[in-house]
Amino acid sequence: MTHGPTKFQASCTKTLSAVEADPNRSNQHEFNGIAELKRIFGLTDFSKIAFFSVSGHATTAQSEVTWYEAREAHPTRSEYRLYFKTNSVMAQAKEGDSVTFGLDEIGNLHIVLLKKGTSRN
Repeated sequence: MTHGPTKFQASCTKTLSAVEADPNRSNQHEFNGIAELKRIFGLTDFSKIAFFSVSGHATTAQSEVTWYEAREAHPTRSEYRLYFKTNSVMAQAKEGDSVTFGLDEIGNLHIVLLKKGTSRN
């Protein structure tokens, strides 16, 4: 994996909540499926390898992620989530940091951690 610029076909950025970033608050290791993620990923469950990185740093990881409907049995409430396994990138995440999710030109999923107070270059 290169550390240079990556062109995304589709992307979105979200600010991490405490339960998404702090394993002491929740050990679910999940990102809440905001509307922008639904637009990018669709409504079909899937699992794939994602490329995690910290913006401006050499820290990278590859890990499987799973997009799924957490309330599949509920007829009127939808709640999508992106499950991820513990890795060296997300171990650095804190509440208030941001994460950019991007699909590159060949469909690879990139998850880029943007530490609070850093710029999004």
